Amino acid sequence: MRNLNVKQKSTRKSTSQISRLEEIHKLINGRKFQPYLVERKLSKIKPSYLSPYCLVYYQYLNVRHHFNYYKAENIIEHLELASGLIDTMDELAYSKSVRISCNDYHFTRAYIKMIASWLSTDDYETPFLKAKSERIVSKALLFNPNCSKFKWLQKQLQA
Repeated sequence: MRNLNVKQKSTRKSTSQISRLEEIHKLINGRKFQPYLVERKLSKIKPSYLSPYCLVYYQYLNVRHHFNYYKAENIIEHLELASGLIDTMDELAYSKSVRISCNDYHFTRAYIKMIASWLSTDDYETPFLKAKSERIVSKALLFNPNCSKFKWLQKQLQA
């Protein structure tokens, strides 16, 4: 959720909440899929001690981890878990008044909901997931109309 491509060295302690979360984020975004390492690092974090922003970030990392697990192993349960965690993450952000303006966060939400709608066999759930993804994309395009990722996602949803 933060810009991890910054070349300046962080002045935060490596044990700070955000530093530990950013380290996990780098692992999740890494080239090699390392689920056990990510799970071990995520399990060491105690969510009850996190600030509201870090708690939402922690949930986002869990979503990304399970989605990566789904992509690597093609286990539908991980996609369903990621989709459910998105709802929990959204509720948490709302209840804690955490405003998120990161395009990657919103793209991940919309993309996972879209994939889940394609793979869902439930007649009620499929249109619900697709509509949720479409709402996320349309809101994101209102704030960032030139974002190519959201334009691409909108085309995928219309296909």
